[in-house]
Amino acid sequence: MYVNILLAVVSLLSIVFIVFSFQIIFLGRSIKRREQKIISLYKEKIDKIPAFIEIMSKKTAYKDIFLEIIHLHKVAIISNIWSIYDILENNSRIHREFLFLMKVSARMRDLNTNGNFLYIRNFIIFYENTISKEMLFLNSDIERYNRLLQKKDLTIVGLFVFFKKRMRTSS
Repeated sequence: MYVNILLAVVSLLSIVFIVFSFQIIFLGRSIKRREQKIISLYKEKIDKIPAFIEIMSKKTAYKDIFLEIIHLHKVAIISNIWSIYDILENNSRIHREFLFLMKVSARMRDLNTNGNFLYIRNFIIFYENTISKEMLFLNSDIERYNRLLQKKDLTIVGLFVFFKKRMRTSS
């Protein structure tokens, strides 16, 4: 009788471990897909910056206001992006420079009637909003993933199977 109870407990723990493992694997793949989506959105946003600068620089006499964003664009193009954490710092700096240029462009009346400028500006804003939404979803997925890892470790077999804990993004 004790053998049957022990066998039932072991099989129940094995099923729990298997369920946690599949959930962890599925959520890990989901996190990877979301990270790749953020990286591709980032690259698409970066691709729009030269056109934005070109249109805006035609309407302003102060060309040195573009130096920082041009430098950040070069860094974004040259750097190898292997993970989401590689782009966080550069993306936030680019976003700050873009907001600065938006404040400057608000003072230029003829620039705000230029259809090409408005189109590119709206694209960059769309990409930035989509990136920030995806970052929120990514952070919630990472929290769920890490909670599952903690629950997996409650099973005896789960202590012997290692999954890498993920860090949250700071954006």
